[in-house]
Amino acid sequence: MLGLKQAFAATLAASFVIAAAGTADAASLKITVVAAAPPQVTNVKVTKENFIPYVNEELKKSGQDFQIEWKEAYAGSLATFNEVFEAIEEGIGQMGVILKNFEESKLPLDQYFYMVPFNRTTIPQMVEIDNAMRKKIPELNQAYLDHNQIMLGSGATESTDMFTTFQLKTVDDLKGHKIGASGAMGHYMRGTGAVIVTSSMLDSYTSIRNGVYEGYPISITLSGAYRTYQAAKYFTTVNFGVSATSGLSVNKDTWGKLPDHAKKIFNDATAKWAVWQADVDDARRGDYIKTMKEQGVQFGELPPSERQRWAKMMPNIAKEWAENQEKKGIPAMKVLTAYMDELRGRNIEVARQWDKE
Repeated sequence: MLGLKQAFAATLAASFVIAAAGTADAASLKITVVAAAPPQVTNVKVTKENFIPYVNEELKKSGQDFQIEWKEAYAGSLATFNEVFEAIEEGIGQMGVILKNFEESKLPLDQYFYMVPFNRTTIPQMVEIDNAMRKKIPELNQAYLDHNQIMLGSGATESTDMFTTFQLKTVDDLKGHKIGASGAMGHYMRGTGAVIVTSSMLDSYTSIRNGVYEGYPISITLSGAYRTYQAAKYFTTVNFGVSATSGLSVNKDTWGKLPDHAKKIFNDATAKWAVWQADVDDARRGDYIKTMKEQGVQFGELPPSERQRWAKMMPNIAKEWAENQEKKGIPAMKVLTAYMDELRGRNIEVARQWDKE
């Protein structure tokens, strides 16, 4: 975290303050928005192009004498994927686009959806489920409070699939191949015989091109944004499932400085944030597929029987995760059961009854 400490020293004077520059000027709050991904990635794109303009417009319409002075720090300019959460915690940035899979230690309960792969949720269902989970289980949001921030809400990402340099027709085809994976998603390769290489989406194109690994689990739209498909010319629909990967969080001290009407506007914008993401991904997906096919990507789909076999080959990563967290006093079994109940209650297809095996 040395880089963040240095950044804090350099930007302390520009951090959050409420100031009134004379009676004619509105009170203002300075907020730096931090994201490791570049603006072409959907959750950052809608933060920049939808969330911030919406907040600004609604603040103007409110008639209240208050405005936000925004500064935007994307594409790792202030914090890397492993540093965004800490940047918000320390007040180096005041709002962050969090990727939960990079925070397994600080947000252990927020890994629940990664630990239950191979279900067929839709994006709206996943957002609805995550909201329901947070109302039922306060420990999910308490983890953010414990790290000096307020969790505003989650966004969902379309299902992760596989881009590889080799054909993937059966799960056996993974054996012996090196596969890069971000954080918790490495668990999906366990039991398959693949060699897991910890990496990030940002590095996927270069690492595959340079032979560091031979494939990466990533969605169509994220592969388009990170150019993964240009290095891995085989796309296989596996349907690991939709995940509530991203989140918006605000530094707790900054949140305390927002007037009540501004807090409501932030919450309203967050509720729209997931919808904006889904709309962008829907619009982009067809274009990305067309481009990929034009550039020689071969599309395939893992047969349902192989998908089911893959799920059964894996250790019970959900139960394993829950039991390990329980040993630390973290109520992961309650979270796992609640999530499975949400899936079952909506008649969503699941590959395994992870909590009951």
